[in-house]
Amino acid sequence: MQKDKRSKLLIGITMGDPCGIGPEIILKALKSPSIRHIANYVIIGNKGVLDRTARSLKMPVTYQTISHLTKIDDLKHPISLLPVSGFNSNIMKQKSATAEGGEVSVQCVIKGINLAMSGHINALVTAPICKEAIHRAGYGYPGHTEMLHIFSGAKRVVMLMVGGKLKVAFATTHIALKDVPQSITAGNMLETITITNSSLEQYFGLKMPRVAVCGLNPHAGEEGIFGDEERKSIIPAIEKAKKKGIQCEGPVSADTVFYKALKGVYDAVIAIYHDQGAIPLKLHAFETGVNITLGIPFVRTSPDHGTAYDIAGKGVADPRSMMEAIKMAVKMARCVVK
Repeated sequence: MQKDKRSKLLIGITMGDPCGIGPEIILKALKSPSIRHIANYVIIGNKGVLDRTARSLKMPVTYQTISHLTKIDDLKHPISLLPVSGFNSNIMKQKSATAEGGEVSVQCVIKGINLAMSGHINALVTAPICKEAIHRAGYGYPGHTEMLHIFSGAKRVVMLMVGGKLKVAFATTHIALKDVPQSITAGNMLETITITNSSLEQYFGLKMPRVAVCGLNPHAGEEGIFGDEERKSIIPAIEKAKKKGIQCEGPVSADTVFYKALKGVYDAVIAIYHDQGAIPLKLHAFETGVNITLGIPFVRTSPDHGTAYDIAGKGVADPRSMMEAIKMAVKMARCVVK
């Protein structure tokens, strides 16, 4: 039996880069009955961009425009729009990184974080943004994860990618490869393991998650032959995690760990750097992967792909990753409010 709309969760969705596919995949996702019926939504974005996108898709969208958000009882429609102004929708024709697009992207994210932090929404789903556009707008944020870290005030955040049979957490995020070795310490690694483990328990119902930790170097260092980061930072963290009762194994060579995870040996893998974990995850579940931020005081998910300027405005963008991100946000939010 269908629940009354006021008993549903309220999910905030940021528009993402207006020149990319974010607006398109949002509208396509919300058009799906499987998404429309599981929650109520407030889109944080530019009205001109959404209306223009809807017209180009020949997909009429009905929403309530609101000036502010106080509580879900004030909403008269299952989809609301909280406008972010200051963007000329004609710029969308460029289908590339622009300062204007970066500015509105950042403003949407900040407004979404504020709504989540104040408890006005139950979860935040963010459409793709472009790092180049953000930098052109004068901001130094490498991506969503770092913005969420800063504006939520969290001590440490962990990026978790989920897709198909894989769950991959990351010890570091968007940093240069040359900076990875000095960025991993036993303390940071232990925090990553601990946050990942507790989140697997809370959001995925795993009572004793089996977590594998990758090595940094080939063959996990081969007993120090290929590097000593495993001995200095990774192994001490794993040993401390085990003493805390966490079922943790490693360091495991990255060239075998994902195969084992796909076979069910591990519930999650902790990668040391971005591409080490993102490549196998996206190879396995590119169309349906979800990016989750752990360690912040609210639920945040995102599609596991970028702005795709090359297909923006063509109506061919695949909304499945956005749909999975919304479903995951609802699932995780229910774990919080139950």
